Amino acid sequence: MIEEKDIYRQLQQRLDDLPVGFPSTQTGIEIDLLKVLFSPEEAKIATKLGFLPEPLKKIHRRVKKMGMSLNELESFLDNMVQKGLILGGDIYKNRGKGKFFGNALYSVGIYDYQLGRLTKEFAEANYKYLNEDLLYELNRKDIPSQIRTIPVEKSITPEHYVSSYDDIKKIIENSDGPFAVADCICRKTMNLLGNPCKTTNLLETCISMEEGALHALYLGYAREIDKQEVLEILNKAQDEGLILQPTNSQRPIFVCACCGDC
Repeated sequence: MIEEKDIYRQLQQRLDDLPVGFPSTQTGIEIDLLKVLFSPEEAKIATKLGFLPEPLKKIHRRVKKMGMSLNELESFLDNMVQKGLILGGDIYKNRGKGKFFGNALYSVGIYDYQLGRLTKEFAEANYKYLNEDLLYELNRKDIPSQIRTIPVEKSITPEHYVSSYDDIKKIIENSDGPFAVADCICRKTMNLLGNPCKTTNLLETCISMEEGALHALYLGYAREIDKQEVLEILNKAQDEGLILQPTNSQRPIFVCACCGDC
């Protein structure tokens, strides 16, 4: 029988294989975080998931040895989506082919999905992990960055032009939506740790769109907004000295408004 500690180590290794990893540490703080987030059964199921969402039946073939029926597996996976541990469920239904599920990155991902249930204990553990190894993983130079910094349009002189790829207004205007906004989990975490942001008092600045918005709304930690409010929030964030950083893709699914201290 596999011991509980081995299940969590296997999950850590599984998550570490994702495009942005979940590295091990000398202190084992990453295992403590996983134990807070995942039950042993959930951890074992997550070790059977891939990064790209896959059909429920395909996943079930991998977990048959656990003695779990298809309906039981679906219930477990749906609950894990609700807890912000994995991606998938109803919002990932693929043209009538049923539900799809897959592992989420720890950051940006699982950590951010805990916004609605953030505790001081979890915030402290995450901060410790961030400073031990995760910060290096998030800023590696050998893989593409998750987010990119866009220029402040009003500082661009007339003879220079911002490409549509880096024009935040065009990014929003060209999106079909929906759009959602949530509190910034970085500033919320630092508030819990007694180190409030020195740059701004703005908290509700985390913008998501399309697939990202659907997920945030499904989990219930964001509220739906329209394009006009998106632009108003981003303009206000920029005026406060925050740096707008959308997903590093031509069709972003979120835009961070980052400060320099949180």
